Amino acid sequence: MNSELETNLLAKFLAEECDSKEKQLVHVWLSKSLKNKEIMKEFEKIWEASKHSDSSEDSFDTNIEWVVLQHRIEDETLNFNTKHVNRSSWLSLYNPLLPTLTKLVALFLIAALVGLFFIDRFYVPPVESNEPILNEISMEKGHRGGVTLSDGTKVYINSDSKIIIPNVFKSDKREVYLEGEAYFDVAKNPNKPFLIRTKGAVVEVLGTSFAVRNYPGDNVIQTVVNEGTVSFRSDDTRDSNSVILTAGNLGRLNLENNQIKTEHIDDINFYLSWKDGYLKFKNESMKEVAKQLERKYDIEVVFDSKEIAEMNLTAELRSRSLARVLKTISMSLKIDYTLLKDRVSFELSDNSE
Repeated sequence: MNSELETNLLAKFLAEECDSKEKQLVHVWLSKSLKNKEIMKEFEKIWEASKHSDSSEDSFDTNIEWVVLQHRIEDETLNFNTKHVNRSSWLSLYNPLLPTLTKLVALFLIAALVGLFFIDRFYVPPVESNEPILNEISMEKGHRGGVTLSDGTKVYINSDSKIIIPNVFKSDKREVYLEGEAYFDVAKNPNKPFLIRTKGAVVEVLGTSFAVRNYPGDNVIQTVVNEGTVSFRSDDTRDSNSVILTAGNLGRLNLENNQIKTEHIDDINFYLSWKDGYLKFKNESMKEVAKQLERKYDIEVVFDSKEIAEMNLTAELRSRSLARVLKTISMSLKIDYTLLKDRVSFELSDNSE
């Protein structure tokens, strides 16, 4: 069985909804290896715990809308151990296009799938080597999630993004690599700076919260600070250009000329809304809106005219429903749209002026 099939089948098995053929498949799978039996035991624990948890609406953070499963980096070493599952600290995935399920089944399905995904992808066998091992944590389009590091630093990863972490941090600094967009809530340690490296820039902090954005193809690396202070500079050792950013400030590094521009922002939510599960735009071009829709909903967005691509949108898109989001955009700009499977086409309205 592949991971997705395992997940759905095991969920049905624990919910006592399997037919005789499906039950037989589960028993055969269990008999194949000790690892499969251990996985089943962990899923049974998750299942039992979820039955005793508060299932009311108030027990879920409606802003974040994440189902939770913890994976921690213990002793500065990646250790994805499903025995450390709890509800208080998170490694989470959110998929706005998942079918409607009961919260109990959704909790198990996603937690189990994430467990299988990380066990299979991120297990690193012991290697007798002094060279650090790099481990990748990635979020595909349509998903966002987070990981808590051993020092207490929380990293929230946007869709279509990844971070790379060494299995052991160096003694004098904590260093990670980012492609895409992530929000960092860094635990303070004056003796051990935290560095985020992207393709073209370095952000260095001692303890603060901020977001960094640098998707492949972007000509600008962007850093916005929510709390504290960060140092933002080019990774070109020949260029000493660097700035200090404090709370409420935004820095942009142009990769073409290595110049950094800064500005104070009044509403930081325009840059951090993705972390809370929604999108916020102010006079943003539809070309940029399309990119963010594609990442959040794992869709393709096309325009039937250059005129639409150059339109500017001001809107707050909080709905989890793609159809409602598209309707809001359509009404705001007085344009039409066609949604076919995972492809959206925006067209000029016959009634538009």
